[in-house]
Amino acid sequence: MWGVLGIILGLLCCGILGIVFGYLSIRDAKRFGQSPVLGYLAIAFGVLNIIGSGVLWAGGNYPLYND
Repeated sequence: MWGVLGIILGLLCCGILGIVFGYLSIRDAKRFGQSPVLGYLAIAFGVLNIIGSGVLWAGGNYPLYND
C-alpha cells in the first residue's frame, strides 16, 4: 500500500512524500517477508521528481514560478 501511494505521489507532485512512503513500504516489506520493489520504485520516482523540479526551476521553466 505504501509503495503504490509513494509511486503516485513521487510521479505527480511530491518527491519528498514519495521517498518517505517508499521507505515505509520497504520497511513493511522486510517486516512481513514480501518484495520491496514498490518501495524502491517510489524512492526512485521521488528522487527523479526532485531532480526534474530542480532542473526546471533552474532553467526558469518551472510552471508554478511566475515572476
